[in-house]
Amino acid sequence: MTVPRFQNECRQRRYAGTPKQSAALRYHAPRPAQDACGSHAIAFLLEKVATLLVLPVGIVLLLGLAALLALACKRHRLCGALLGTALLWLWMCSTPLASALLIGPLIGQHPPKRLAELPNADAIVVLGSAVLPANELRPFPHIHTTADRAWHAARLFHAGKAPLVVASGGAVWPTRRRSAAESMRELLLALGVPNAAVVSEEDSRTTRENAVQTSRVAAEQGIADILLVTSPWHMPRAVDAFRAVGLRVTPAPSDYAQGPFHVRWPAFLPSAATLSRNTKAMRELLAQLVYRWRGWT
Repeated sequence: MTVPRFQNECRQRRYAGTPKQSAALRYHAPRPAQDACGSHAIAFLLEKVATLLVLPVGIVLLLGLAALLALACKRHRLCGALLGTALLWLWMCSTPLASALLIGPLIGQHPPKRLAELPNADAIVVLGSAVLPANELRPFPHIHTTADRAWHAARLFHAGKAPLVVASGGAVWPTRRRSAAESMRELLLALGVPNAAVVSEEDSRTTRENAVQTSRVAAEQGIADILLVTSPWHMPRAVDAFRAVGLRVTPAPSDYAQGPFHVRWPAFLPSAATLSRNTKAMRELLAQLVYRWRGWT
């Protein structure tokens, strides 16, 4: 389904008042053949599994398995060394000190900006993150950092920075029927963004696909300049990916969860929340290397 052109109308009206409601605008890329779709799904799954194995918890599991193998071979010193290495690695990856070293350089590339500092653009592009669909115990979808991004996109829209919001993000896993773009659309509408001003791109599962699919929407809408909304740690790769498909990008980062770092004794105390943040940072650094290697940035 192609998205109707209404960019010029949006620019003229700028939605000074409440526009008439229109049908929801959703963009879907042409579906590949069934065999190709299956091979893409398998490749995507293998990529996710391989990524998990080189992240902190995956490395600990591999070291643990190696320690069990050493124990089975009666190599007790090697077993102890492997277990000690696993514990040391887990502790290091769970400390705020590691966060400062990993996340600090990522978010430092795109510091926060006031709304007045951002230029006007043809559209606001907001990227979705993990979404947990509603179920019998959760009547509404849980959208994590996607909520922060959608909220910032709504603020930009109401500030008159662009007449159109493109919500980009599909359902990463087949078992999750609800796309991130659909959840963002609902939140954007609840935050006062008119239905006619929101376009949903619901086919992308990765940052690369976000860029490619959004560029197709942009070509149909006559969009050249965008305000890109995503998390600051994700912004460097996202900006490069969108520029690689020909869009002119102004970063508009949203959720800054990382505060100032001070070298004090709590910086060496591990926590599960810090391990989660550091894992996310390591995954992002790894993804940057992969994107450069594949020529996507």
